[in-house]
Amino acid sequence: MISIDKISKVINGEVLGDKSFRVSGICDIEKGKNNCISYLSNNKYKKYLKTNIASVIIVDKNFKVEDKDKIYVKVSNPSVSFIKVINLFYPKTNRSSKIDGSANIDSKVKIGNNVFIGPYVTIEKNVIIKDNVIIHSGSFVGENTSIDSNTEIFSNVSIYNNCKIGEKCKIDSGTVIGTDGFGLAKDKAINKSIPHIGRVIIKNDVYIGANCCIDRGTINDTVIDDNCRLDNLIQIAHNVKIGKGCIIAGQVGIAGSVILDDYVTISGQAAVADHVSIGENSVITAKSFVCNSTGKNSFLSGNPAQPHRSFLKQQIMLRNLETKSI
Repeated sequence: MISIDKISKVINGEVLGDKSFRVSGICDIEKGKNNCISYLSNNKYKKYLKTNIASVIIVDKNFKVEDKDKIYVKVSNPSVSFIKVINLFYPKTNRSSKIDGSANIDSKVKIGNNVFIGPYVTIEKNVIIKDNVIIHSGSFVGENTSIDSNTEIFSNVSIYNNCKIGEKCKIDSGTVIGTDGFGLAKDKAINKSIPHIGRVIIKNDVYIGANCCIDRGTINDTVIDDNCRLDNLIQIAHNVKIGKGCIIAGQVGIAGSVILDDYVTISGQAAVADHVSIGENSVITAKSFVCNSTGKNSFLSGNPAQPHRSFLKQQIMLRNLETKSI
């Protein structure tokens, strides 16, 4: 049980109601639970406040309170504040320093302080692992790779040789980093695979979901910049450069030598053709195929991708044609 007074101090909120009320847990906005806390970040969910039985709601500073039966906490960003509340009720477990006896670690590996290495992990020579790194069971780290402090590698992740993983990263199970890219040459109708000698560089505070594949560069490096978030089942090809703060949803495929500038968002099952550049703050909607470069603040849809308004106009025209033909 945590008091509203304590919660409000953690999230720097203004309490409308009983500060001494104690909350037993968190809940969602659609149904809620008695004696629990939820949050409202979008007015389209406001309708649920009438039936939601949660005792406490975190809301925006500009929210007009009409229901006096609940306790409200006003903050500048309800979503971010609710993350802090979740961490209050479900703090991350601090693992003590431990290297499992079944782990296969080369004698030339450098390991920092308070590192956890789980069962059946393999770490090859000249790897550098900084302080507070966690590597879960069954993972593989290839030679000459470095993993910076406070990064967590989940079970059965494969990180090939000569990769660099930054600080405070999270890489989920089944992901493979540093595979050769899909580079081919023809010799009298025979396929020849091109060797890839570049690296994968993942900078700080990057989260990578489960079962992703990130290819190393052919000669230059594949780079994912700070604070990116990648969902599950994503393919990042060789030589790709991903800028800061990009968000990429599940089942996206990005072909070789693509450049995503900062803060690009790509929705699920979209694809980007090779050697395309996407300008900063652009949004690509689901199932789109981007085959031409685009400038800043673009909002693209369709196959081939085009400005979203143009895409909607085309859809309307097609529907009208169907209606006339009927």
